[in-house]
Order: sequence, then C-alpha cells, then structure tokens
Amino acid sequence: MKISELRSELGLTLEGFATALGLKSKGYAFDIEKGAVPSVKVALEIERLSEGRINAADLNPDVARVRDAGAAA
Repeated sequence: MKISELRSELGLTLEGFATALGLKSKGYAFDIEKGAVPSVKVALEIERLSEGRINAADLNPDVARVRDAGAAA
C-alpha cells in the first residue's frame, strides 16, 4: 500500500493527514507521500494508522536497523 492510498482510504486531505501524523506542516506530509524518508516517529505513526499494512521499517532505515538488531538478539 502506498501512503497516498492510505490517505485516500482514510478520507484525509494533506492537512488532515499531517495532523493525524502529529505534523505541523502539510508540506512535510506531501514530501513523505512523494517518497521522502520520514522520521522514526512519523514512520511508526504511519504504520499505526495503516494498521500495519505499511511497515515503518520500509519507510525509515533506522526502524529497520533496530528491528533487525532485536530479531538477531
């Protein structure tokens, strides 16, 4: 699932999506939707909003590293 599909499914404008993610700027939400790497916090929030259909580790390499390290332990 793409972030734009999630936003559409949730019926949110860019501004509403930004608010749902805890962002102050709809511009940052737009950048993320177009492929910018979100912060760890925002990546995790996207994962939560999508009910796991979008994996935070696929959005931010730091999330992937932490999860990989946890799985290896």
